[in-house]
Amino acid sequence: MNCPQCQTANGPGSAFCGNCGTRMTVAPAAASAGYPPPQEAGTPLGYGASSAPTGSDAPQGYSAAGGYGTGAPQGQYQPPAGGPPRSSSLPPVSFDHNRLTRADKIVAGGTFITMISIWLPWFSISWGSSTFQDAGSASISGTTGHGWLWLEFIVALALLAYLAARAAWDRLPFTMPVAHAPLLIAGTSLQLLLVLIAFIDIPYGSDGVGWTWGAFIALLAALAAAGPVVGPPVRSYLASRKATGGGPGSY
Repeated sequence: MNCPQCQTANGPGSAFCGNCGTRMTVAPAAASAGYPPPQEAGTPLGYGASSAPTGSDAPQGYSAAGGYGTGAPQGQYQPPAGGPPRSSSLPPVSFDHNRLTRADKIVAGGTFITMISIWLPWFSISWGSSTFQDAGSASISGTTGHGWLWLEFIVALALLAYLAARAAWDRLPFTMPVAHAPLLIAGTSLQLLLVLIAFIDIPYGSDGVGWTWGAFIALLAALAAAGPVVGPPVRSYLASRKATGGGPGSY
């Protein structure tokens, strides 16, 4: 093989030129033996830079970029499938009853008792006479006597849910269309009105039908719930009327 520098003929096994010492381009011994060129740094074991298997010739799970695995360079962090975990839109709940005022707690207690009392015995029914064997009596609940009292259940549940949310968060994670005080006034007033109508309107007529203890508990509890929020504005209105003389034409 001739030297590429000085064109001096060298033996077939020479790695360097015997005349000028120039390194031969390809080692003839390696080329004649059929061995592949030396492996380059950074290539997968057993494959050269241009001989790495690709396409249908590549083993299952092999990628030219990073060898076997997910196809990403080895050692590089890959985020989990589906993207980053989503955070909840609601802040963490931390119940603290001190977030409620004294009036709020009274409203909550009275509303809860009113809601429970609509399923208690409200009306008693008597028939016959004590002198006859067919005489007797029975009692019915508020919702049995007045099916529309389920409206009271919905109103009470909404009030309790609102007050529970105020105790759970420092600031409500949602916007209310009405301020706190007017909302309680409207809710407790509606609750009291529903209970008062159901109390006055005795079902099945007044013949042998009367109130029993459940109706009185409901009425007292509804009054107690409305008192702390309805009482102050009513007293303020009456005081202002008294100060101005109370007449429609007074100044």
